[in-house]
Amino acid sequence: MTRPLVSAVRLRKDFQTGPITVHALRGLDLDVREGDFLAIVGPSGSGKTTLLNLMGALAVPTGGTVRVFGEDLAGLSRRQRADLRLRALGFVFQAYNLVPVLTARENVEFVLELRGMGGERRARAEAVLAELGLSELADRRPGAMSGGQQQRVAVARAVAARPRLVLADEPTANLDGENAEALLRMMRRLRDEQGMTFVFSTHDPRVVAHASRVVTLVDGLVAADEDRNGPPPEGGAEDGGAARA
Repeated sequence: MTRPLVSAVRLRKDFQTGPITVHALRGLDLDVREGDFLAIVGPSGSGKTTLLNLMGALAVPTGGTVRVFGEDLAGLSRRQRADLRLRALGFVFQAYNLVPVLTARENVEFVLELRGMGGERRARAEAVLAELGLSELADRRPGAMSGGQQQRVAVARAVAARPRLVLADEPTANLDGENAEALLRMMRRLRDEQGMTFVFSTHDPRVVAHASRVVTLVDGLVAADEDRNGPPPEGGAEDGGAARA
């Protein structure tokens, strides 16, 4: 059996808010397989974003283990976790986290430069921006963009270096139907052609309709894990329609 790309075993994460302890994850078990196009759904507060942060080595669990590419993250130093994120992970954050003094193109190029890419990084950045309909905004800084435009730049930055695993927190939340569909089609193509794996935290039925697998979290635990036969045909999530089983 192929080893999971990510494996969470009895994963727990607590947060302390004054005298109150919030149990975000309560002993969750979940494997992410190579090539998954996985949507994690559930009500607000169910632990979706916390789980993505733990998978991406952005947080440390209270208990249990999370392994990424076979490495137990608890055994890595802060520097090693940062190196893992740089060389093999892509992130799409709810807050975008774009560098405000850099243009859209420069935000995408910045990650490519950190990964040691040479002269091709500008062409790579421009190609990804073009695919997301952002060519005319390449020289614009985040402060001069709408929320949806910033979100698409954040996605371009996350996928430009072709990381092995992309973790996307509500990547379509501020997008209209046309732009959401274009983004999801691009991600599916990257999964199919480049072998990239995608894990989404989402409330969006458009993302769910494209997913090859849907995991439902309730109160910090996996309540359901629906494995599908692959994404729907092109246009299967048009008009923001409800997810199809």
